[in-house]
Amino acid sequence: MLKRILIGLGALVLLAVVFLGSALVLAHRAIDRERAPLPSADEIARFTGAPIDDLPVRLSWIDTASQPMPRSAVLDPEKDPAPDEPYVMSHAAFVLEWADGRILLVDAGMRRDSALAFGKPMETLGGAGPITAHTDTAAALGEAARRVRGIVFTHLHSDHVDGVVALCAAVPDATVTAFMTIAQAERPNYTTQPGLALLDQASCVQKQLLAEQPALRPLPGFPGVAVIDAGGHTPGSEIVLARVRTGDGVGLYAFAGDTVNHIDGVRHDVAKPWLYRTFLIPESDERLGELRRFLAGLEREPGFTVLVSHDQAALLATGLPH
Repeated sequence: MLKRILIGLGALVLLAVVFLGSALVLAHRAIDRERAPLPSADEIARFTGAPIDDLPVRLSWIDTASQPMPRSAVLDPEKDPAPDEPYVMSHAAFVLEWADGRILLVDAGMRRDSALAFGKPMETLGGAGPITAHTDTAAALGEAARRVRGIVFTHLHSDHVDGVVALCAAVPDATVTAFMTIAQAERPNYTTQPGLALLDQASCVQKQLLAEQPALRPLPGFPGVAVIDAGGHTPGSEIVLARVRTGDGVGLYAFAGDTVNHIDGVRHDVAKPWLYRTFLIPESDERLGELRRFLAGLEREPGFTVLVSHDQAALLATGLPH
């Protein structure tokens, strides 16, 4: 009898391994297919050189939560140029504001309870310190939350989407347009389906799909902002570009999302840890390498700043208000 039980348990374990392995293979194949063309140098030049009328006049960021952890959690330790340097993972939402008061969010961060739950696995299994939940985006905006007219997500993982629930609770009568590529809205995988479900539950959100072309897609009603269908990290991952008027000209920004989790991933072309990108979040190594080099090229352009959502030190170093 015991032998039969052990054989049965072994069979169940084998079936579970086969099922999970098949799911990972399918997820990797799906993300490998997300290879929309990246904008050419000429397209980038036309974007950066367009008239400055009605550009956003202010960019700030909100750190909804933060958590210290080893760099080996976010960079391949064999290629990390400074493995002993401290690292704090931020969970940022970005706020673009126009002269007439309208606001566009790039990501929404997390609510307090969600952040505390999100940080526990990294604390238990990844050697991270305790996560600190600072605020949610709606609370940080205060009365300005009523002026949010649009939102664009670098991708639909819950730590980038969850804050929209608090936003809708704060402004229940508002309409916030969520601009999404077709890949983001219609081709989620098991890592982004929870985030898409959060959007479906958010009463103030109205989805608007962006056209599949051009490679650099402007956001209607928000001049100076455009979206790149990036892939690599998730189906529907996006890089957002923005031009912001400053006192002495125009600042250029690339919101990288989770293309990398540390700015050194861009500057030294370092991938995330193998276990992370293979098993935890099935990513496309080839596409992410292409995107890291694309972002590095942008950072070499005069006036361009690459903003990495999860790199608190790099965000603070930009001097942007928060």
